[in-house]
Amino acid sequence: MFWLRGVAAAAILSFSAGLAQAEDSINVAGYGGATWDAITKDYLVPLKAKTGLDVKLVTEPNLAKLKAMVEAGRCEYEVIELSGSEFDIAKNSGWLQKIDYGIVDPENRLPAEAKDPYGFLFVTFSELIAYRADKFPNGGPKSMADFWDVKKFPGPRTLHDSVVPDLEFALLADGVKKEDLYKVLATDEGVDRAFKKLDELKPSVVKFWTAGAEPIQMLANGEAAMAIAWNGRIKKLQDDGTDVVMVWQDANTDSSHYGIPKTCTNTKGAALYMNAWTNPEWAANWTKDIPYPGFVPGVTEQLDPALAKNLPTYPDNVKSAFFTDWSFWVKNREKLEARWKEWLLN
Repeated sequence: MFWLRGVAAAAILSFSAGLAQAEDSINVAGYGGATWDAITKDYLVPLKAKTGLDVKLVTEPNLAKLKAMVEAGRCEYEVIELSGSEFDIAKNSGWLQKIDYGIVDPENRLPAEAKDPYGFLFVTFSELIAYRADKFPNGGPKSMADFWDVKKFPGPRTLHDSVVPDLEFALLADGVKKEDLYKVLATDEGVDRAFKKLDELKPSVVKFWTAGAEPIQMLANGEAAMAIAWNGRIKKLQDDGTDVVMVWQDANTDSSHYGIPKTCTNTKGAALYMNAWTNPEWAANWTKDIPYPGFVPGVTEQLDPALAKNLPTYPDNVKSAFFTDWSFWVKNREKLEARWKEWLLN
């Protein structure tokens, strides 16, 4: 791992060079709880020790506050965490400014997918199939088509109460290739096809969950034999001793971005904070605590293989999954969600 120490040293030098031109404190609009505890331990403590940059949390980031702040010409936080749909809206609304990737990624090691000019992709996460191993001693479902096959794989299911990604999952179960998902969903015939496929599964769905803890509890207590759930939640269930299998075939890959509000001037401090997320050692520690990694080279090699193979960024999982297209959903979610709600009631 000698080369990793060299990468970390180079990152530290880039921190220091940038910090000489940046203020020594920034605010980040993010979420509290266990996630921020892990960010503090894995990133903020070593970042401050190496550079002196002090990062404070501003809770509950949302687009309404970002819009009001920018329109008023204020800067209450230098960095904001944005979901996929929020990032697409904020970027297209002109509320964000360009990021200096010369500071964030000085060695240009991150893939292009992680470096939108207006948003740094810092974590990925997935919704995917999980099943109780004891319910399927001969092996459980291996794809969305199997998840839909209630004869071959009987038992109660639970699905996310969300048009995203259930419509994509239904089309995959119906044989649509992942590269054609949004082309098919863009047509009335494709939407009808997705809901028709959901009709087939609906009698076997004991609950459409709204909170991420629900499918985990249902798997734990046997209320569901299989579920669609977030990979981090499933990992916690495994760690707690339940023999649950993750299936990466046909999973979705989603992400969150960090952006810099247009009205903020301490852009170097903001970029330094983002740069911390590219440190392989720190990113590996984060992934051990919260299995939602970014695309940082050199992380997988520092992880237990069992953990590495159950991450959205593991190469085989990337090939098996599809990326949620939030540009599509920002344009189409309202009308499709209205149909989804109507479908649930029927």
